[in-house]
Amino acid sequence: MIPHSEWKWYGYAGHLCVGSRCAYHLSTRIGKYLVSTVGHYLPNPKTGVMETIGSGEAYFETQVFNCGGEEETGDPIILSYDTVDGKRYAKSIDAERGHYEFCQKYAEAQ
Repeated sequence: MIPHSEWKWYGYAGHLCVGSRCAYHLSTRIGKYLVSTVGHYLPNPKTGVMETIGSGEAYFETQVFNCGGEEETGDPIILSYDTVDGKRYAKSIDAERGHYEFCQKYAEAQ
């Protein structure tokens, strides 16, 4: 079990090639995993129109990746962008809850 005090929070999107255009992002390293949640994708910020991520009505998603610690800069070393686990959501509140649930799940798994 990795205690909450040892989780490392990052202030940027941890995945998705258009993650910089997502207004919503949470990224947390828990031991050997990175939990990344992104959403509220705005392909054209001037219009303010949010688009889905992937298929269906998913505007947010959480993905879990294998992580090999941190670079000297403090950035996570993502070993592979092959998803270990993940889920999509229609609402930001569900994405936030889901992010914390995945964090807890992978904290307990180590």
